[in-house]
Amino acid sequence: MNLQGVCLVDEMHGWAVGDGGMILTTADGGSRWHTQGDTDKDLRMVCFADTERGWIAGRDGTILHTTDGGRTWERRSTGTDRNLYGVSFEPSGRTGWAVGDSGTILVSTDGGLGWQPQHSDDTRFTRCFALDDRTAWIIGKHGAIHATTDGGRTWTVQRSGTENDLRGIYAVSRELCWAAGRMGTLLRSEDGGATWIREDAGTGLDLYGLWAAPDGREVRTSGDDGAVLASHDGGRTWAPQHSGTAADVVSLALMPDARHGWMVGDCGLILATGDGGETWSPQLDGMHKDLTSVYGSGSARWAMGRDGLLAASADGGATWQVGGTGTGELIWDVVFLADARRGWAVADTGAILATEDGGVSWTRQDAVGRPLYAVHFEDERGWAAGDGGTVLRTEDGGRTWHPAATPTELPLLSVAFAAEGKQGWAVGAEGTVLATDDGGATWTRQDTPTRQTLTHVHAGTDGAARVVGGAGTVLTTKDAGVTWQAQDAGVEVPLRGVAFTDAGEHGWAVGDGGTVLATEDGGASWTRRAAGVVDNLKAVWAAPDGSQVYAVGDGSSVIATTDRGATWSSRVAGTGRNLYGAHLFPGGRDGWVVGDGGTVLARRDGARWAPQPSGTAANLYSVSPADRSTAWAVGRAGTILVTRDAGTTWARQAGGSTKDLIEVHVRPDALTAWAVGDGGTVLATTDGGATWTHQTSPHQDCGLWAVDFADGATGWAVGTGGTVFATTDGGATWTSQDSGGEDDLIDVHAVDPRTAWAVGHKGVVAHTRDGGATWRRISGPTRQNLTAVHFTPDGRTGMAVGRSDTAVLTLDGGLTWTLTATGAGVSLWNVRVLSPEALWIIGDEGTILSTADGGTTWEQHFYSPEKDT
Repeated sequence: MNLQGVCLVDEMHGWAVGDGGMILTTADGGSRWHTQGDTDKDLRMVCFADTERGWIAGRDGTILHTTDGGRTWERRSTGTDRNLYGVSFEPSGRTGWAVGDSGTILVSTDGGLGWQPQHSDDTRFTRCFALDDRTAWIIGKHGAIHATTDGGRTWTVQRSGTENDLRGIYAVSRELCWAAGRMGTLLRSEDGGATWIREDAGTGLDLYGLWAAPDGREVRTSGDDGAVLASHDGGRTWAPQHSGTAADVVSLALMPDARHGWMVGDCGLILATGDGGETWSPQLDGMHKDLTSVYGSGSARWAMGRDGLLAASADGGATWQVGGTGTGELIWDVVFLADARRGWAVADTGAILATEDGGVSWTRQDAVGRPLYAVHFEDERGWAAGDGGTVLRTEDGGRTWHPAATPTELPLLSVAFAAEGKQGWAVGAEGTVLATDDGGATWTRQDTPTRQTLTHVHAGTDGAARVVGGAGTVLTTKDAGVTWQAQDAGVEVPLRGVAFTDAGEHGWAVGDGGTVLATEDGGASWTRRAAGVVDNLKAVWAAPDGSQVYAVGDGSSVIATTDRGATWSSRVAGTGRNLYGAHLFPGGRDGWVVGDGGTVLARRDGARWAPQPSGTAANLYSVSPADRSTAWAVGRAGTILVTRDAGTTWARQAGGSTKDLIEVHVRPDALTAWAVGDGGTVLATTDGGATWTHQTSPHQDCGLWAVDFADGATGWAVGTGGTVFATTDGGATWTSQDSGGEDDLIDVHAVDPRTAWAVGHKGVVAHTRDGGATWRRISGPTRQNLTAVHFTPDGRTGMAVGRSDTAVLTLDGGLTWTLTATGAGVSLWNVRVLSPEALWIIGDEGTILSTADGGTTWEQHFYSPEKDT
């Protein structure tokens, strides 16, 4: 999920917030990040007065307050459901402001306990900055800057000299302040904002984050495509810094020494610097949830954990793709067969999940009324163990599961069998060890020299087995469990996982506090190894020959060794890049998807989505094909790409514009197309893109977010402030139409020359049935921003998708809309309705979803993107 705000209290303590209620905190300079809070609201900004008192602002009027460093967060009453994007308190932590949609300004004078509205216009405010209890600035859309010197009783509109949206504001005194925004906007004022001077940023990329040292000499800003700019003279001149990422960097914060700091952005990215930004290194890249199990087969690796999280690697762990099982359940264990296709996982709900495609999709095989903690398979035979002494077995690959009688009602936490599938063990609470020699049909209790909880068992050959558990417990047997011996592991922390090579000489155990133990003599002696992490490690897996070993744990820790455990290194599991544009051909077996960093994915004949070389690092926002061979994609800074060989190669075309192009629409003749974007830009071609010409739009003080044509003549474009432009002559002339409101419209779909649908901010759904002469707004089932809408050709079945996994569906031509969700847990950016049953959705973190049953269930499709470099 995308991170939107970051706050640095000192070199050790900081917080980052973002989509889906994400709150991350560190107390050790970013070595470890942990989650806080329990909200699902998208969060936009965070500020702290010290290590105990902090505030967060987010969607639907959300303000969270903590007085204990985030151990508990309390929601404060704000009296509004409007989205809040900025919050800032003066250094003492008594007086602060929060700002957001429709001119919302809230003030608190009691440390954030109570909030009262202050008067303003209807500007959408994006950020605020409180210098002291009387002096503050607010910025927003169309270059808006408001300032107060009397605690907000009056707000003065300042002339910024720009119409570009402003996204960042920072001040070091009542006189010296800076602002940053879209299209490389950088402003500086030395008189408290009475006059603002625009400085040359040297870039046209959007800028969001802003920070300055107390003396005003060192200034930093960050933005799209990993842009980071530094100024050493108070913002008069700027030079780029190398961030090492192509992801959008939304917010940054540094210490007063201007050396230590963090940046946060898309895909859960957190970058750190210790040298003022000359170098930046990733501390977190996409995952934050605890991992509880890991398994490998061939070059494939899988790690699973909380909320159904699945991280998969197809290249031996070099790169990871983060997805899910389609459930929100805590996954305790996972196992795969040697073919790397068939696998099983068990959950705390008692569910048994199965996959036949390497983890791309999961189905529920069975469920019992108590948690399951472990699963093991040998070909078609499998066993699952869990609460209350539960042991289940299957002889047919999980199609049917049968309970086995066991002599205990204590929880069983691990189950393992020798390769022939006859000799096996299950272990659990109070030193419990159960054994079977008939494939799990019957189980008997074995005596052990401990009452510690036993957490994991590994079954070797010739009657050998090893068990680990609480307080550093290590047990071994060489006689099928007739006798068990305790071994000195040299640690007293709980051990959670154990793995051995097939030969049985080399083994590894992992546990709390980053504990990693290694043995080279079958477990007779153990040596502690430096893991490089201090997170609790929950599971370990080893290749049969010990050439690779992986361990996973809390905070999404993934560590690996390739030298039998002598040295370990972190393997950061990065999410996929955000995806924005999609087109699926009828049947859903072929299509294109585009997104951040020049990402182009293609699907052919129903195969997996695979990347194509776009030849650009610019973000791509839309793709539109004329046929299965010919397509155009558009994006950042006027980027236009075309392919005529099904995506094998993409070539750049000159559009004559440096404005961001947000959507492109191509007609079936492969000659005619339109692209729209910032500044009211409308580009058109009638010769396959050999030449693109500017078409005159009614006005340029808007951003156009979408364009769609019903035929070669009739089309609509929509954008900011409720803008609707229409044409009936192929764009030779465009006229304004009244959309019935001023909320931003993000997408439009033309069903036929008289019928079109548009969606946008605050859940707006609007439509026309008379060619746009009148537009009617429908009261939909959500206030979340909607980003895309699409209908079947007959106009009956339609879906709109948006922020925070929002999806609304209509089956009656838009008369009624029903709120639904995909379970992806991310913001959704595009939808294609191929039939009433078949729909596709794309979104943040590389999410690609499809349904074949009208949205009752959704399947997640993985691909293997290049990691940000």
